[in-house]
Amino acid sequence: MQKSKALKTYLIVSGILLTVIGGATLAIPVDMKASAGIDIAGNISVINDVRGTGALILGIALITIIGAFNQKLTYTSSIISALLFVSIGIGRLTSIALDGMPVDGLLKATGLELVLGLIGVILFTRSKK
Repeated sequence: MQKSKALKTYLIVSGILLTVIGGATLAIPVDMKASAGIDIAGNISVINDVRGTGALILGIALITIIGAFNQKLTYTSSIISALLFVSIGIGRLTSIALDGMPVDGLLKATGLELVLGLIGVILFTRSKK
């Protein structure tokens, strides 16, 4: 796999963004959800589930950042970061179709996730050649 400056930049930016989101979701899940108008305070099971997802995102973030600097992990980090963004974006679109429109912040997150996922897929495809 060729390592381009664009791919390295994408992995660093994606990794930092995922680190912030995953770390904050793991550390302060109630506040993170409240910022999107979602009240999970007092529901230990939901908080537990949200923290688990935060830890997963943080783990993927770390692999993504390492892949920007370690050639052996570039292929893997490129796939998983793009897959994460595309999957979450498609999941949110599915929810919009089935459940209705969420708050504005989640709509913006959906767009950002789909754009970052598409960029990741394009960069992965170009670098693979």
